[in-house]
Amino acid sequence: MGVEKRFFVKLELMLMAILMVSMESSMAALHRVGGKLGWNPNVNYSEWSDHERFYVGDWLLFNFDKRYFNVLEVNETSYDSCNDQGFIKNITRGGRDVVELTQVRLYYFLSSGGYCYHGMKFAVNVEMPPPSPEPAPVKNGSLTSDAVSLKIFHYMISFAVAYYYLVLSF
Repeated sequence: MGVEKRFFVKLELMLMAILMVSMESSMAALHRVGGKLGWNPNVNYSEWSDHERFYVGDWLLFNFDKRYFNVLEVNETSYDSCNDQGFIKNITRGGRDVVELTQVRLYYFLSSGGYCYHGMKFAVNVEMPPPSPEPAPVKNGSLTSDAVSLKIFHYMISFAVAYYYLVLSF
């Protein structure tokens, strides 16, 4: 593996680690589209998504071979007819691509090049997250020392991971 490719793989891992640590206070989830099968032809994405709940703030992770496949966000009409022209957004970046679900609505994704006809399409209904439980009351409106310590710990972990991947392991 070339030095440049190793750098970008390490950078991607570092960014994912920081993303995961920074989401510690939210209920956001990372959904691996297709589970272990990933984004590939002949996978039943309807069956997979029946076992998932999607909320605003969640992320979709598409794992695929970018030499053959891509991920396009399309409208309902294009989704129904497997039309990859006039897509809303090309999600494809490197074969391990993420998209944040930012609104309550139906999202439609497909792969072009005829792969949509082999099942590479996926619709997701995004809902508002359920209300989180009320936090314990805090005196004087300030954070408790435990909450501050936990936040500092999370940021230290993020920094350590970033430092390792960008400096020590290169």
